[in-house]
Amino acid sequence: MTVRTFIGAAAIALFASDAYAISGGGFSLSIRGQGEDGRGYVRMTHGTTYAICFRNDLGRAADAEVSIDGLPMGTWRLTAHRSACVERPVADTGRFTFYRADSSEGYAVGSGQVARSDKGRVSVRFIPEVERSYPVPTPYAPSTRYAPEQEMASDSMAGTQYGAQRKMSPPPESRLGAGVTGLSGESGQRFGTAGTIDRDWTNAVTLELRLVHDPRLEPPLDPRPLPGRYDRLAPPPV
Repeated sequence: MTVRTFIGAAAIALFASDAYAISGGGFSLSIRGQGEDGRGYVRMTHGTTYAICFRNDLGRAADAEVSIDGLPMGTWRLTAHRSACVERPVADTGRFTFYRADSSEGYAVGSGQVARSDKGRVSVRFIPEVERSYPVPTPYAPSTRYAPEQEMASDSMAGTQYGAQRKMSPPPESRLGAGVTGLSGESGQRFGTAGTIDRDWTNAVTLELRLVHDPRLEPPLDPRPLPGRYDRLAPPPV
């Protein structure tokens, strides 16, 4: 598996600067420029290009494995305390674009091949690097030894996996619709290749959002008269 890094001016321009939608385990996930409704849903308009933004608040590197609509998009390396956004998959230069699932564009990008549970699903699994600690011996002991109680506590903690995956409840508004992602245009974002790290699978975290179509955000398209065209003034005073 090839892990990508962010390079060049395009990467700098894509650093996340807005608030993050969901967080857990030292990581955060959001859709750039789009708000989340508190339940894991991100309301989108048809044909919107978007970028997936994530942040690593840990003091060590981590790999971010990104999938959209159930398909892997690539793996990116985040160094310690770094934020970044991706607007295209590793294998293509087209930009992520959201489409209403039942639209002609949606069917053109394969909506019919996407399982209902995967439509609009944006998933990022963060795997941090193994944290390395180097005990400093005291002047009175050439080598540091830990008490048995401390060793047992350390072993029990090592088996604990923190699950930060958000549970998404169905939206109550019946007007919200399913969506899928395709590619459009051309992205100028470029990636390099990262070396391997010793992954800490015990502390891996998955964060997810679901993109949904909200017709109320769409601009009106139906023809309508100019303001004042049907105004009728009052008759002359009596």
